[in-house]
Amino acid sequence: MPKNVTRSGSTNTPATDAAAKIDADFKAAATKGKITTAGADKLIAQARTNKLTESEANAFKADAQRYGSSFEADAKTKIDTFISGEMPKIEVLDPGSKGDPGPIKDPAVLKGDTDKLEQQDVKGGKLFIGGVSGKDPQQNYIGDCYLIASMSAVARENPQAINDAFKQNADGTYTVRIFKKDGSKYVPQEFKIDGDLPRNDWQGAAYASDTNGKELWPALLEKAFAARAGSYGKIEAGIPGDAMSAITGKPSTDIDLRGKGVNPDDVFKQIDAAVKAHKPATAVTLSDSSAAKYKGTNIYTDHTYTIWGTTTENGTKYVELRNPWGESEPTGNGPDDGIFKLPLDQFMSLYCGVSING
Repeated sequence: MPKNVTRSGSTNTPATDAAAKIDADFKAAATKGKITTAGADKLIAQARTNKLTESEANAFKADAQRYGSSFEADAKTKIDTFISGEMPKIEVLDPGSKGDPGPIKDPAVLKGDTDKLEQQDVKGGKLFIGGVSGKDPQQNYIGDCYLIASMSAVARENPQAINDAFKQNADGTYTVRIFKKDGSKYVPQEFKIDGDLPRNDWQGAAYASDTNGKELWPALLEKAFAARAGSYGKIEAGIPGDAMSAITGKPSTDIDLRGKGVNPDDVFKQIDAAVKAHKPATAVTLSDSSAAKYKGTNIYTDHTYTIWGTTTENGTKYVELRNPWGESEPTGNGPDDGIFKLPLDQFMSLYCGVSING
């Protein structure tokens, strides 16, 4: 949480001022003992008037809970929907300096997030928990699916490359190795970062995270890529083959699924061989212009997926994939963990390229 700062001419903190104002609004709405839908609409309209600070949002949520029994059913639904759906989108940090808490200057967050996020340490966070897994990395509110899917691919097939990328320093910082292509070779570069990560109170980790909320390596590796590029904004959109090579130091090979004369069975053989050789691999879907083709599939355009495996069942060949969100997949694929399988013909229809590393 950012420190509260005193407003000019007042001895109250923003949190105190916000709580008093929000409390007065709720009291006014409940003057007759009940908060009607009209009263809920007024409370929401007042909250929308300006950007809602953290203190105001916390006060609003506290009063919504305190006055819970006063709400009519429809009014309660409106308030709950506003709190869970719209409030996180308009909430901003409290005013005042958001000093960098760590010893190293952090890469700038996305331009649209400068008043929503601050750099925070993860309490109880550890670099690795239970070893490296392809299920660890999860993409959040930043368009770097190519990088998160690549992390997942390397972690699944070559976890030692992830372990070798990190060195924990005695001062609490991390040295992260990323490879740079130099001619035909990949040269290791080192980036020193600290454990401060872009977060806020309502969504926790804003960018890369992990499945349990405490394992740091995906977010730290993403931060190292942002440090190399100069900001988080500069790592939005990229080439998965390049990202895998930057993690492993090995070249990647691309397969154009839209190339002339491409044979699906040959593509499957290449993917299957890569899986059996434990080579990290990713697959990319078509651009947004092909959105109609994806309707009802729960597969997304202009998105990179990790290739998770291959299988043949009753003569049908399947490609197994993982959504880097860690969720959202075609129905009938078990738990919603982002892992699913597609028949080869559907895979060839919905994906336009494959990258294999190593």
